[in-house]
Amino acid sequence: MKSFLIIVPIAVISLANSCSKSTGILKEGSVEIKLHECKNGFISGDDLKLCFDAVISDSRCPANAICIWQGAATVKLSFTKNEQAHSFNLSSLTMPPTYNKDTVIAGYKFEFINLSPYPGTVSGPIPDNQRKAEIKITKQ
Repeated sequence: MKSFLIIVPIAVISLANSCSKSTGILKEGSVEIKLHECKNGFISGDDLKLCFDAVISDSRCPANAICIWQGAATVKLSFTKNEQAHSFNLSSLTMPPTYNKDTVIAGYKFEFINLSPYPGTVSGPIPDNQRKAEIKITKQ
């Protein structure tokens, strides 16, 4: 009975931790994050977390197509610094106020590098589990 009282709480805690969407280490420089996942880390003593929350739009010209406009990919991200949360969007190009390729939040610059896979490189709609955003993080 005593072992049951020890094993059950450990199993519950392990299960709760396994359901977390946080994966990987957040670092300064280029970071790749899968859709619906987060990366945690410490930069210059700050406790940080960056999450890739959603693909807002992806109107980029498909591979092997001829388009009048290059299109844009826009992603929704959330950033937490020392328990202060911020939500923002980044795009593959800059055309304010709709599209912004970079922003500065709480002393960190975030720059959109890429959203993969590129349209037209996979058949059919791109599944969420294949979506990855590459973001460059720089301490200001």
